[in-house]
Amino acid sequence: MKKYKTINLLLALCVSIFFTACVDDNNFKVPQNLGVEENLKLNSLLDSVQNNQLELKSIKDLKSLYISGNDPVKIVSDIIVKGYVISSDAKGNYFREFYMQDAPENPTAGIKITINLNNSYNKFNFGREIYIRLKGLYIGETNSGDGVVSIGGKVSATDQKEVQSVSSRQIDTHFFRSENTEIIIPKKVFLASLNASDIGTFITVNKVIFPSNLSGKAFVDPTEDFDTQRKIQTCQTVGYADLLIETSSFASFANEALPMGGGTINAVVSKDYNGNFLVLVLNSTDDVQMIGERCVTRSEADFKTVLLTEDFETLSGEIKITGWQNYREEGTKSWRSYSDTYSQSKAARIGSKNSNDASTITWLITKGVDLETTLEEFLSFETSNSFANGSNLEVLISANWDGTATNITLAKWDVLPAKIVSDGEGFKNWIHSTYVNLSKYSGTVFIAFKYTGTGNVNFDGTYELDNITIIAK
Repeated sequence: MKKYKTINLLLALCVSIFFTACVDDNNFKVPQNLGVEENLKLNSLLDSVQNNQLELKSIKDLKSLYISGNDPVKIVSDIIVKGYVISSDAKGNYFREFYMQDAPENPTAGIKITINLNNSYNKFNFGREIYIRLKGLYIGETNSGDGVVSIGGKVSATDQKEVQSVSSRQIDTHFFRSENTEIIIPKKVFLASLNASDIGTFITVNKVIFPSNLSGKAFVDPTEDFDTQRKIQTCQTVGYADLLIETSSFASFANEALPMGGGTINAVVSKDYNGNFLVLVLNSTDDVQMIGERCVTRSEADFKTVLLTEDFETLSGEIKITGWQNYREEGTKSWRSYSDTYSQSKAARIGSKNSNDASTITWLITKGVDLETTLEEFLSFETSNSFANGSNLEVLISANWDGTATNITLAKWDVLPAKIVSDGEGFKNWIHSTYVNLSKYSGTVFIAFKYTGTGNVNFDGTYELDNITIIAK
């Protein structure tokens, strides 16, 4: 009897040691090989896709099912979405959510997943390839109108326009992990050209600095209860481009001092809580490499040659300028002269509000600008809005357009990395584009301001444009 009692005690001790080792959070390792049952479930899912029983849909196509500010969309068809995890809550800067993008490198779209799971990095680790079976889940926003499309588990009981977390039970039946954990290569971007299409992707920005007036400050303001936004800047050849980096008060690095050198930041693109402006969100300070020299810029005064200037002060009605094109590709709305009461000046204006047009695509294109006789050229302009509401304005350049309206859509147009006013910016404010370097182009070029909108109330925004210049040396 005594012998058996001793054996039982030894067994109990061994079991205790075994379980203690298993639950030591500090030594947790994400399994490289999934369990047999999990592998079988994923293989069955992929077989169903292969046999056309389930449809594999891209993140970009999935997001197109939902319009910001509308009621969440319940997925009733058998569709699957695949992605790679690009965020981590290991350092506390994310809470019951993660982001995934459509490829480990050069992603075209990303999406937020809101889940009722703490320490999700243990299961959905950075780089993990995952599949989500969407039937029964929802596509919407966790904060209606914020512009961050999310996968959720149900509609909020307090706001029918918002989604709530995927429950732990839903995770078990809808989420499937692959054994693959890929190396995520951050997408190289310019701060000025970041836009809504970049939300949910993992990016890298070079030549970054925190403004000198933040010296001695921490990532989080100690007076803030939740989030703090700190300005970051990138040096351009002329002037700066800036954006905000947002950090949770619950992040383990909240009280770390901001680095005051120059370098690189890797982060996820998202929006602030109200959806007014884009922000960058860190996974950890390991993604902040700013120990080099602070970059410097040149002054506008160094570029005394003016190749183009237009302030619209002498115009009225529909914009008509010699050599320019005011072209309606779709819809009935054209660029028109606009008197801004607050700035007490005139500007160009475009919007599809009350147009009743299914689609509005309108171009305002400058006259040709000769870049052959100068060495360095920079474009700048200012934009404002009256609630952009999901409509879009972009600035393009073409070196092969022949100047005729019929060939506008046939020409090659490159998107320029200019800063365009965001949806949430106050309507009184004018936002400078930063100085966009045109030096890689030669010959005669044309600059186009292309507006896209619809008659839908969610896409009927209005943009204003002013003070277009191209300076050179």
